[in-house]
Amino acid sequence: MSEILACAGKVINQRHIQRVTSALEQGHVIAMPTETGFCYAGLAEHKATHPAFLKLREAHPRHKPFSLLCENAKQVSQVAQVSTSAFRVLNRVLPGPFTLILPVHKNTPKTSTGEFRDTVGIRISAHPIAQAVCSAVNVPLMVTSVTDGEEIIAEGYVENDFESNLERWWTNADGILRHSGNLLKLVITGDEPLPLHVSTILDLSDDGNVRILRDGGWELDLI
Repeated sequence: MSEILACAGKVINQRHIQRVTSALEQGHVIAMPTETGFCYAGLAEHKATHPAFLKLREAHPRHKPFSLLCENAKQVSQVAQVSTSAFRVLNRVLPGPFTLILPVHKNTPKTSTGEFRDTVGIRISAHPIAQAVCSAVNVPLMVTSVTDGEEIIAEGYVENDFESNLERWWTNADGILRHSGNLLKLVITGDEPLPLHVSTILDLSDDGNVRILRDGGWELDLI
């Protein structure tokens, strides 16, 4: 049975984190907050995570990879190639609302990238709940936003990015749980609603060069 685990204020309930960790280790998908909104998360190493994501995100292109959420830079280096120049950028912008595109290496989970991709998207979240989950699990998580702008429009939730009289289900735990049904084990949340705000994507796969693939509207002075 799906459930909501709520943390009040800035206090992280460690029992909730333990329950989230247990659910992830059993192969379940959960939802949790980041600074760019709620995301689905599951163990990248678990074979059931990828098909579960595709069921939860029906409008997500099946060939489009999912990102990896890491606890820190050391963990990033365990699943992607990080050059000296990329490491400098990583330390400036992460943790935060950025996705970094880095070259894969032999330990990059294939469930996230597919067999033939040579890059992987990497995030480190600054949200305290996401940080606590990553620290407790101690392995990279495969993540995806609960929805994105294109899907919101395609599914008819809104007519454009900013105008809607409909409930924005993706901003709160109750709405996400209703929308996801029995595909989701649990939602862990703080006590604030989270608007959808995409990350800025930086391509660092060409050593020494930084390309902005998507401007999410976040401050770019640190790049």
